[in-house]
Amino acid sequence: MDPQLLRSIWPVFAAETREQIQAIGSKVLGLEQPAASREPDLLPSLKRVVHSLKGSAASLGLDDIERIVHAIEDGLSHVNVEEPISRTSVEAMLRGLSAIENALNRGDAGESPAVDGVQALLQALGHGGEASSASDDATDSGALGGEGLKILSALEAALGRLVSPKVEDRAGAVRAAVERAHALRQSAEAAQAEQVAALAEAAALGFTRMEEGGDAAGQAASEVAGALVDLRTALGLMEDAGEAPAPTPAPVAPTPVVPKPAARATTAAEARGGAVDRAVRVSVKTLDSLALQVEHLVAGRAQAGRRTESFRALTDHAHEVLLHLERAASQLALSGGGTALEQLRVGVSLMRQMQKRLLEQAKEAHRDGEQHALVAQVVRDDLRDLRMVPASQVLEPLRRTVRETASRLGKEVVLELGGTDVRLDRRIVDALKDPLVHLVRNAIDHGLEMPEGRRAAGKPDSGRLTVRVEARGTRIGVIVEDDGAGLDPVRVRATAVRRGLMTQDAAEKLTDAQAARLIFQPGFSTREEVTSTSGRGVGLDVVLATAQRLQGSADVEYTPGKGTRFIVDLPLTLAAALGLLVRTGNTITAIPSDTVKRVLRLDKDDIGTVAGRVVARLDGEQLTFLTLSEAIGLPRLELALESGRRQTAVLLALGEERVLYAIDEVVGQQELVVRALGKHLQGVPHLAGAAVLDDGRVVPVLNALELLRAAKPEMRSPVGETKMPRILVCDDSITTRFAMKSLLEIAGYPVVTAADGEEAWSVLDRVHCQLVVSDWQMPRLDGVGLARRMKKHPMFRRTPIILVTSLDSQEDRMEGLEAGADGYLVKREVERGKLLELVRQLLPSSG
Repeated sequence: MDPQLLRSIWPVFAAETREQIQAIGSKVLGLEQPAASREPDLLPSLKRVVHSLKGSAASLGLDDIERIVHAIEDGLSHVNVEEPISRTSVEAMLRGLSAIENALNRGDAGESPAVDGVQALLQALGHGGEASSASDDATDSGALGGEGLKILSALEAALGRLVSPKVEDRAGAVRAAVERAHALRQSAEAAQAEQVAALAEAAALGFTRMEEGGDAAGQAASEVAGALVDLRTALGLMEDAGEAPAPTPAPVAPTPVVPKPAARATTAAEARGGAVDRAVRVSVKTLDSLALQVEHLVAGRAQAGRRTESFRALTDHAHEVLLHLERAASQLALSGGGTALEQLRVGVSLMRQMQKRLLEQAKEAHRDGEQHALVAQVVRDDLRDLRMVPASQVLEPLRRTVRETASRLGKEVVLELGGTDVRLDRRIVDALKDPLVHLVRNAIDHGLEMPEGRRAAGKPDSGRLTVRVEARGTRIGVIVEDDGAGLDPVRVRATAVRRGLMTQDAAEKLTDAQAARLIFQPGFSTREEVTSTSGRGVGLDVVLATAQRLQGSADVEYTPGKGTRFIVDLPLTLAAALGLLVRTGNTITAIPSDTVKRVLRLDKDDIGTVAGRVVARLDGEQLTFLTLSEAIGLPRLELALESGRRQTAVLLALGEERVLYAIDEVVGQQELVVRALGKHLQGVPHLAGAAVLDDGRVVPVLNALELLRAAKPEMRSPVGETKMPRILVCDDSITTRFAMKSLLEIAGYPVVTAADGEEAWSVLDRVHCQLVVSDWQMPRLDGVGLARRMKKHPMFRRTPIILVTSLDSQEDRMEGLEAGADGYLVKREVERGKLLELVRQLLPSSG
């Protein structure tokens, strides 16, 4: 296929293929169940999805993907519907699907969507390394494919003539086209190819509507074009494979493979008499742009509302001016004002007319504003619905992850999914994919015991892993729970000390809850050895970082011997939400309104102290009472209570947690569009982002979850200075890069990598690193060039850089040190421990 055409079609193909891969994976796993417990149409529906995916890949010339899917299809043809499919077959199919998904990722990045290890995958799928060829004996369906393509070519030629505005004998051309379409339908019905028959009938109906000409003919031509595109795909597959598609209760149109001038208005199912809900694919980038424009529209409406209020104030002021003028006129009349009185009365009359028009304009502006507000709200609601997708899109792919991880580790795991119908913002679904994979792998690797260990503990051999999404009003909870051994806080403390995350004294002062939260620290892992699943000290820190980036939080709970539960709390949508504007001193901040349960005033008698904590009595309950200014790092301000006045406070609540925060006053409530903060402020836990008010002011938006956490010492994370410094490793050799990365990670350092100096510079701009270890000789930008660039930049000139090279000469050492390098190592010295020794010298606080 033409590369430019493939690029234009790729986003649609990739999106649909991922959905098909998810469906195939779930259905293949369903085949392992006994026949009695399966859904009735499981195997036929699975074959239809596989056949559709094979056709789409073939039509785009993606041979690797087509061969693997064809092998899966052949494997399914030998499945006995009355018996569970073999474990080996399931694992081979899942590996094939994972390989296709990796190929899609390459295609998304602009690379060739080739599949790694095609021959091995085909062998595992029973194809002996080669895709099976079509049968030598062409079936009736194969013959239909060849003959049908000839009829289809005539129909395409007829459509080309009929779209011309000056076609001769339009009625005759339409009749000829309809007859050909009916002939194709009859042949398809004889071959029991219902999909082809339905598409041929849809084409015939479209041609019939083109006879009238005009606008109706243009719309009908678009429908016919869509039906012919689908027909070419279906007939081409039948000719190639020599087999008819499985009969279906309703035709499923494959993905169009060429661009069309307009979206199809009628599907084949609609042509057969059933009106169905139509759908189109929209890129996420387009949705993001539309969302931004809608939020600007809403912000503009708020600003217009402020102007309307100002307009009303102006009319009220004009009324006061009139009253003064009328009094002045009355006084002049008493004193015989003469000409001046007459002029004043004329002015008063003109002013009264102006006031009347001002009032009329104010009413019209208010009416228009209300209408615009209604339209804006409807558009926002529709846009939000466009973004909302079922949680199953992020939960169902976990079945393959669980199966592959459990098989690799030799464990038996039963996965239970819940809340698959809960609808979430698509951006949240996309962001949750990697964190959920980390949590699931962590639960299987660290949480669930081996079968013999479970038997010894009186548990069933198969571990239970539950992943569910819970709707919590305007927020959601994502829970990953296992019935394993649970966290061991003693072991966690020991690991934190051994990996240099904190001192022994600091670790002993932690509560069990605080110790448990150490597993979210970068560089933390209780694994002694590095494996393909664990031991690198990365994973759960990604979970926490993602949750915070999405204005949420992550927490962990455990019961020794019974299991561990991870809870990720997130907003239901990232669209604009109501925010309560509060003032503390001279600072205005916004708190998400969904976490503010009450605003109240407290008397001095309501405040007391219990066990050294300041508490307030509310509805018979003692709640923690803090000042908001201190919680967000502002200087402590005098409370109103200290001056004998009543104190304004807000009650924050989320789940069972409730805390009272003292504020100076409530400024108002407003729709907020929360924007992400720059990288230098991402580490501030109590900040969820920033928002622009309708008067143009920028205010910080507080993270209510962190405010609740700050109020409870047992929930607080260990202090930030216990984190190990992050190191950037830069080397164009993947082997050397991996070796140094593993060496540093085993020592407890979180590590990011780059393949050359230019990539390293890009990483430094995005990720805060305290030290750089770089190779000398690299493409694009070498280590010496990177060192010079860093030392000239005000942000990175204090960041140490170590050059590692095979060049062992005094001149080379001098050149590297003159470029600004803080250390110089020959590669053979890395294995002797010199690298770690030099790193600890340059980062003494990490030792």
